[in-house]
Amino acid sequence: MITVRAAAHVHSHWSDDATWKLDDIAAAFGQRGYAVVLLADHSREFPGDRLTEYRAACAAASTARVLLVPGIEYNDPDNVVHVPVWGDVPFYGATPQIGDLLAGVAADGGSAVLAHPWRRAAWQRYDPAWRPLLAGVELWNRKYDGIAPNRHAAALAVREGLPAFAAVDFHTRRQFFPLAMALHLETDRPDLDAVHTALRTGSFEAVFGTRPVTRVVRSPAVRAMEVVEQARRRSAPALRRLRRN
Repeated sequence: MITVRAAAHVHSHWSDDATWKLDDIAAAFGQRGYAVVLLADHSREFPGDRLTEYRAACAAASTARVLLVPGIEYNDPDNVVHVPVWGDVPFYGATPQIGDLLAGVAADGGSAVLAHPWRRAAWQRYDPAWRPLLAGVELWNRKYDGIAPNRHAAALAVREGLPAFAAVDFHTRRQFFPLAMALHLETDRPDLDAVHTALRTGSFEAVFGTRPVTRVVRSPAVRAMEVVEQARRRSAPALRRLRRN
């Protein structure tokens, strides 16, 4: 068995809101110590007949150092609930009903994660019937939660008994951040089957640097992190104006 660092929820130019090419993603995350990248390109602009081409492109851009794992981030018809899916599974449509999606993924042997539950109050649509169909829930999403974990998402995970996920939700360079999934693989080097098995069986841990995210959420330091994140959000509009000028 080996344990490898995986960057979760990464978007490439296959998404409608991202531009990074797959080989650039492999190089950049490899330089930052990741051995696996869990891609999650958007379903809404993703023709199902391109799934084979997408998987081939991920395989071609993988290197001896970094394995790119193809994945699709699905959203419901009004774009509130988002669910990244990994595994050797079919395409489930551009905007599926989430209950139907999760049932299909579970039946097909894939893995699905509830993404950024506090974006657009997606948590309000959470159905307890989803619990046995989910591999986890994002406690910390770099794009939406910023530089502090989401204590509300952590409470949801505890209440529902859902494993913790940490996601960079990478679209641009701004989302580089030391969040990772530590994957415990029953192999001597990462491959798709081993990664899919680890996700499906819960053989993983969400980490910030080397610390489990679940510990970070419970630590006194989380309050200070939230204060810094709030200050960062307040200053962001002014910084964007400066960049434009």
